[in-house]
Amino acid sequence: MEYRDLQVNEKIEQVRQYRPSRDERRYMAIYLKALRQNNGQLTEEYESFGDSPRQIIINRRAYDRGQLFGFTEKHFSPYGWMQNCPFAEMEEIRFIHKQGWSSTNHLILGRGENGKWTYGVSYSTGGWGHCYGLSVWGKVFDSRKDCLKAALQEILDGHREATEKLKDDTCGNFNTRYSKEVTRQVKNLLDELTGRKAVQLELFL
Repeated sequence: MEYRDLQVNEKIEQVRQYRPSRDERRYMAIYLKALRQNNGQLTEEYESFGDSPRQIIINRRAYDRGQLFGFTEKHFSPYGWMQNCPFAEMEEIRFIHKQGWSSTNHLILGRGENGKWTYGVSYSTGGWGHCYGLSVWGKVFDSRKDCLKAALQEILDGHREATEKLKDDTCGNFNTRYSKEVTRQVKNLLDELTGRKAVQLELFL
């Protein structure tokens, strides 16, 4: 029997068996209250997000997160999971450490329908790194400039952390030349963005 066809008490029992994450507890509480109070409108709204308590709660939370960027349409995968909304004005910036080589240090910016910005980032020191894609779960910024500054700073911080670990002999395989070239490119772009270069030049005039 489909979940939606269950009796209310059966649905409540299934929802109570779900173990939500801390950020999901609020959605589970709202859904349970709607079921117990026989709130048909709210129950129907929640159940439009999936066919099981887990899917309903996770998808509803993802939908609310998307609204931070002005996304109001529901896009589901063939398996019923909420899909990432398409961002406008997507822009990718790559930092190539050596001509002809692929880039493992790059960032991608995206603007939501309401003008809010976020980013995805990938950085590698040649031995270790970190990456995550562009999505509604990213940090929210009011402008492209602020978004880009944060993404660039995150790449710089990642390479600096690797340098510190290298000093402590805990980093393992670390390509200093690789990291220095990437850091130089990122820092130059960050300085141009923040106007730091112009301020430094004025000191010598």
